[in-house]
Amino acid sequence: MRLYDIHYVGLTTGEHVFNYEITDSFFKLIEESPLQKGDCNVKLVFEKEATHFVLSFSVEGNVEVECDRCTADIKYPIYNNFKLYIKFDDQRDTGTSEDDDEMIYIPRSDSTINVAQFIYEYISLSIPMVRNCDFLEEKYKNCNQEILKKLKNESTEHETDARWEKLKNIKLK
Repeated sequence: MRLYDIHYVGLTTGEHVFNYEITDSFFKLIEESPLQKGDCNVKLVFEKEATHFVLSFSVEGNVEVECDRCTADIKYPIYNNFKLYIKFDDQRDTGTSEDDDEMIYIPRSDSTINVAQFIYEYISLSIPMVRNCDFLEEKYKNCNQEILKKLKNESTEHETDARWEKLKNIKLK
């Protein structure tokens, strides 16, 4: 994980660009990660100011996820941009400052920040809630046709309960 450390104390004020190639080995570093395979490029523009940092993440690539419909593994293309603000706070050591979605606080005594968790979270946030082949370009589609046939047969071959058939004949007046 040291590969993802940014030693900001030695950086000059202004923008600094970091590029990360995220592969399967990265996902193995994250404990209990549902993502195991992927190939993404992350560009991080680290803007250093006297009192805060602005981190702009640009995520592009693909991750392997399971199709919600047929359970086949599909390479899902992702592309997204995220911004994170990091502010110095001497009260951080006492626990009085709280982080939120776009702002985190660090004590002035720190000299590095590890961005691996942010990269992982931003890749995860780039994956849509519904993951199936319908939304993919033809070259990415990989639905398991055998499973789809079984699902289609199950939906048409179910037996109806005779009690429900009798209830259908009741007409409300």
